[in-house]
Amino acid sequence: MSREFLAVGTDFTTDTFTDDEKERTLAWYREHHDFGDLDLSPFARFSIEHDPAWFKRLRRHIFAFDEPGDEPALPLAAGVAMYVHTYFAVGMGKGSLYEIVTLRNLGATRAEVLETLAWGAYHGGPRGLNAFAEVGDGYLREWEEPGDTPTRVAWPERWAPDVARFRSGIDLSSDELLPGELDLVRDWYRRTYGEVPAHVEFLARTAPSALKTYRARFETTARGALPAQLVPLLAVHLHALTLAPKPLRRALQVARALGATRREAVTALLWAAVYGGDAVLETAFDAAGDVLEPRG
Repeated sequence: MSREFLAVGTDFTTDTFTDDEKERTLAWYREHHDFGDLDLSPFARFSIEHDPAWFKRLRRHIFAFDEPGDEPALPLAAGVAMYVHTYFAVGMGKGSLYEIVTLRNLGATRAEVLETLAWGAYHGGPRGLNAFAEVGDGYLREWEEPGDTPTRVAWPERWAPDVARFRSGIDLSSDELLPGELDLVRDWYRRTYGEVPAHVEFLARTAPSALKTYRARFETTARGALPAQLVPLLAVHLHALTLAPKPLRRALQVARALGATRREAVTALLWAAVYGGDAVLETAFDAAGDVLEPRG
């Protein structure tokens, strides 16, 4: 899918653009990375003009993510969703919007996009919300979706929404940590991380309501629009790109617990390594290489 959607007839045996290649490439960005009168991705025009070799090799890099292997490739839409989420979380509103345009063109529904943004808000807070709201509010308001959308993202067959996998069983209507709820929270972490993080025990003793409201925010961010297996990969991408070892390890643990394959997790890391290369990959494998190995 990556090759067909992204290729636009580019000749990757050279590091330069012909006039026809330049026009086709810029037309692709106008269709899939722009909206209205906003100039959302000037990097493409700039790079084609001033560093075409870098730009062509970037595109070649992305094409390699769906090469044949023992396991099915991760859908292109998943990589695009990762950038929707990461750009939102780090406060790059224009980037998040142009990736939303692409994701919509690939068949994503408004509900899928909104849940992706909800996870971006969970990780990025007002920093992300403010930056995106400046450019994206009108686009989302104008998004009218027919009841029978002809094209849908073809997520892997094993993937499916599953809100219950994000829920511990605590009473979400109460801020009080009720009797027995700490055990429910501990059990969730043991199922997904394989261990209970130290902050859980500490907050249970010192700030139990804060622990519960934090958990409630996390648990209710899962809305049931996105496949459950994609959600932790969004965090894998963000934490790999921002060189955050411990959160990255936790996100990979959740991805494994929810049934994402090793290839899907590694491809999420490769999408992150579009920025940073060795710095991203070495940090990731130092932090969580063992999580990616088959369980004995």
